[in-house]
Amino acid sequence: MGAVALIGFVISLVVHITALFGVDLAALIPAIWVLHVGIFVVFIPFLFLSRKELGRERALSLLRKGLPSWVVVVGTMLVIYTIANFLLFMLHTEGGNPAVQDGRYVLLNHGKLIRHLTASEFTAFKANELRGFSGHWLLFYFVCGAYFLFWKSGRAEKINGYPDVAS
Repeated sequence: MGAVALIGFVISLVVHITALFGVDLAALIPAIWVLHVGIFVVFIPFLFLSRKELGRERALSLLRKGLPSWVVVVGTMLVIYTIANFLLFMLHTEGGNPAVQDGRYVLLNHGKLIRHLTASEFTAFKANELRGFSGHWLLFYFVCGAYFLFWKSGRAEKINGYPDVAS
C-alpha cells in the first residue's frame, strides 16, 4: 500500500506543478482524475489500520512520534502548503467554475453566468481547478505513504512511553 501511495504522491506532484504553470494536464490526460479515486484506495486501509494500531485517542500524536523527524517536518510543511494552496485556489475561482456553454467559454456559479472567458482564461481556470484538487491529493497520498512506509509502533512507544495500543 505504501508503494501505491508513493506513486500517487509523485504523479499528484507532477500534476500539481504543471497546474501551477497554468497547464491543464487533465485536458491532455483525462484519466488524471483517477488520482481522486486513488486517495480512497490508500486512505481507507490507512484509516482502519491506523485506528486499530493507534486507537482513537492521541492517534495523531502517536503517529507523529512513530515517524522519522524528517517525515514529520515535510508533512507539517505540506499541511501548511495545502491550506495556503486551498485559500489561493478559492481566491482565483472568482466564485465560479469554468465551463463550455453553447460553444463559448464561460464562468458559472451554480449554473448562473458570471462572465464570458477567453480561451486562455478558460485554460487558466481549469488549471487552477486541477491545482486545487491536486494540492489535496498530495496531502492524502503523503499521510498514507508516511504511515505505510515509515511508521513504526516501537519507535512511538519508546519515544513517548505509551503502552502498546495494538495489544
